[in-house]
Amino acid sequence: MPHIDDETLALCALGEDVLDPAQRDHLAGCPACAATVRDLERVSTRMRAPGTAPELVPPGPEVWARVHAELGLRDVPASQPPGRAPGPVTDQLAARRARRSWVPALVAACTALVLGLVGGVLWERRTLEPAETTVATATLDPLPDWAGSSGEAVLRTTADGRREIVVSVDAPAPEGTYREVWLLTPDVSGLVSLGVLESGEGRFDVPEGLDLAAYSVVDVSEEPFDGDPAHSSDSVVRGSLAT
Repeated sequence: MPHIDDETLALCALGEDVLDPAQRDHLAGCPACAATVRDLERVSTRMRAPGTAPELVPPGPEVWARVHAELGLRDVPASQPPGRAPGPVTDQLAARRARRSWVPALVAACTALVLGLVGGVLWERRTLEPAETTVATATLDPLPDWAGSSGEAVLRTTADGRREIVVSVDAPAPEGTYREVWLLTPDVSGLVSLGVLESGEGRFDVPEGLDLAAYSVVDVSEEPFDGDPAHSSDSVVRGSLAT
């Protein structure tokens, strides 16, 4: 599954329940998306903290004029501001109507400020993150005992020269086992473990110096918790990387 889009991550950081089950699983297992949400949550929390609200400005005479017209205060000049209106009842009504007139605008302004900061964080993050280049992909086909399963592997390089493989698998998950990602030679005479696959998708660094022309097959195995680091010989899906 690809990364969650920036707009959805921003809404998630603001407390909105916008993630579907697949996106929740992806967020739980993706360090990049999780770091983005944490950054945005910090921005949102800082904006909501005491002392960050902008100074409130008393409404002008035009607000009182609207209050005057709506309440039918014939004995009070329409241009007279709320603070000078005669009588405690009129003062309270005018103040209440004045607050109602500028509070929505204040809320909208604060929301726009938060969203602007969120957008700035997203833009900075996107700019600072190293660019990734897709080098090869593989369609992972099911082995005979795992009919109906599927998967995909994408080999990428980053701007700093690292190689990583993104693996996603859609297959039933029996209890009491875990899944491991391997690179194999085409004749299955050699294999290298990349790590444990969690939540159906994971990113794995390719060991430096490993010849991917020789180890070109991506394999995902079902492993028992038996303490044996060797391949279980129970492969779920497998496929060859191709440019």
